Amino acid sequence: MSKSNATAGQQRVPEKGKNGEILPFVENLARFLQSKSFYYPLIIVVLTFLSFLPALKGGFMQSWDDEKYVTANPMVRELNVGTVRQMFTKQVNGSYVPLPMLSFSIEYKLFGDSPVPFHVDNLLLHILCTLLVFSILRALKIDLLYAVFGALLFGIHPMRVESVSWISERKDVLYGFFYLSSLFAYIRYITGVNPKQKYLLFSILLFLCSLLSKIEAVMLPVSLLLVDFLLQRPARWKLITEKIPYFLLSLLFGLLGVFIIYRVGLHTPGFIKTDPAPGFGSRLFLGCYSITGYLFKFLVPYAQSAMYPYPVMSGFTAVWIRIINPVVLIVLAVFAYRSLRKTRVVVFGLLFFLANIFFLLQIVAVGNTFFADRYTYIPYIGLIFIVVWFMQEMVRRKKGIEPVLVALFAVFATACFVLTFSRSSDWEDGVSLWTNVIEQYPQRMMEPYVNRGISHTLKHEWGSALEDYNTAISIGPETSGIYADRGIVYGFTGQPEKAAGDFSKAISLDPKNTKALFNRGVTYGNAGQAGPAIADFRKVLELEPASVSACAGLGIMLFEQKQFDTCILLAERGLRSDPYRTELYALLGNCLLETGKTGQALEAFRHCLRLDDTSLDAYLGLGAALFINGDLDNALRNLDLARQAAAQKNIRLNDADDMEKAGITLHDRKKAALQELLHHKH
Repeated sequence: MSKSNATAGQQRVPEKGKNGEILPFVENLARFLQSKSFYYPLIIVVLTFLSFLPALKGGFMQSWDDEKYVTANPMVRELNVGTVRQMFTKQVNGSYVPLPMLSFSIEYKLFGDSPVPFHVDNLLLHILCTLLVFSILRALKIDLLYAVFGALLFGIHPMRVESVSWISERKDVLYGFFYLSSLFAYIRYITGVNPKQKYLLFSILLFLCSLLSKIEAVMLPVSLLLVDFLLQRPARWKLITEKIPYFLLSLLFGLLGVFIIYRVGLHTPGFIKTDPAPGFGSRLFLGCYSITGYLFKFLVPYAQSAMYPYPVMSGFTAVWIRIINPVVLIVLAVFAYRSLRKTRVVVFGLLFFLANIFFLLQIVAVGNTFFADRYTYIPYIGLIFIVVWFMQEMVRRKKGIEPVLVALFAVFATACFVLTFSRSSDWEDGVSLWTNVIEQYPQRMMEPYVNRGISHTLKHEWGSALEDYNTAISIGPETSGIYADRGIVYGFTGQPEKAAGDFSKAISLDPKNTKALFNRGVTYGNAGQAGPAIADFRKVLELEPASVSACAGLGIMLFEQKQFDTCILLAERGLRSDPYRTELYALLGNCLLETGKTGQALEAFRHCLRLDDTSLDAYLGLGAALFINGDLDNALRNLDLARQAAAQKNIRLNDADDMEKAGITLHDRKKAALQELLHHKH
């Protein structure tokens, strides 16, 4: 027996090589790093990352849902058991998306309100989805080179940009990741030499995660049946029984989605709509028109848009939609059926595409979107499979054609890369995004003008905002939201009468428009009309009991009316919903100070300053409370800090009149304390 040459303490992890020899781990790793199995996926990752590089420079789309999901959502700003419970028990903007909300909250906890980490994570998730597409293609017996082509086509196709560059569409890339992971686990379950039940269990759990990310995942069980069809699994009851958990989950989440849409639709006029395609027949024709549009944009990915107008049903367009397009789809269906004599691939790919896009065709319209790039995120995988399978088969049957196919694919992929890179730049901010839509479809839709107007408003570009709102009103239809948005601009530009007029017009069109009610209340309050302002704020709270802004607005008005006890209750109510609203801490501190609860007032002012160290009201309130408590040195110090913060805002705080001109409400105890404090300072 020969002795081992390994000394004590040395261990080697053996692994069989191709020739049966034992390779050291490091040598085996080196071979892997030099193999196609490593550098082909690496190429996919690098090219996908580079194609979306401009997206990392984008900001939040405050004019399009990012404020609802991230920047103005209290659930995101605080990560604790209570907010996590809310994520899993409440809808957001008409969607049940607990896992995307949880991911946003984790990012906010780690990185604050910088948009860069949010964009990076969207791109990383998309890259993972791209690698999963590669793995699925390989598992479905697509050769290595063509699996690379398919994954690359998925990764850099311009129709992906909306799902990746739009932070709110974390829903797409996250549900896509879990959807594809579940699909891959299922394929491993049915294609393994000894199918393992654990893969089926993993697939079901991943499917649940996909449903918790976006309800569109409900079609996964159909996709699994299509995989069974493609791989020619024997038609046995097992094919159905093993999918019972999938179908039960789909049914549960489908019913949940219908319930949410119904509840949101009750409170959001126009959310559930069928115009401008009245009647089931017209909506069906539009759905078929969308199918052809998605197929065409897969092959000719040009002119992507954040929003597409409904087609004008007249002239050749009407003939195309009602006659020619249905005939084209029927011919395509016949071709797919006839292809079954030779292969199941065409039927599999087309049905995979159709199944996963069916509920997005807006045959029953929900919201204003009948066609959207993001709807193709999963469905296009079916079309990609058809393309790469045919490329592979052509090479197998005709020698010498591979260089031609590779060259053609390289040209198409280069075009996709350039278009995706360029399109990602359009998502820099709301102005650039909606300008792109308006340039493609001038005067066709009011929504792009409204959204660009909101973007201009956020950048304090008042003239441009007014121009966009006026254009939107001229296009129509007349809606409550446009007048509410234009009224805000009038308010900021010192035109309170026009602002109140627009808010009133918005309320007449929609008496439940809380945005208009709140801002009219602010306008009345600034004009000294306390009664109407209080009535508007109370109406907002009737409609939205958890409205933090209405709590603050009504609280400020009641504070001026010296109703301090009610004001305290309102401030505490608002802080329960959003514990980061600094103006509510300042308001609470002022009320507590006036009611003689100086110790509690000190804590409220300090909490306010921990969140915002530029709050003049909190510095002055803290100074007054400290003075009342006999701490003159610290009181004077806070007065100095208030003056320093005021100087940065070009505000003078030499006396009580200056403070009131700065918008700081002074009542008996606070005013008297500050006057004494100013006397000591002098």
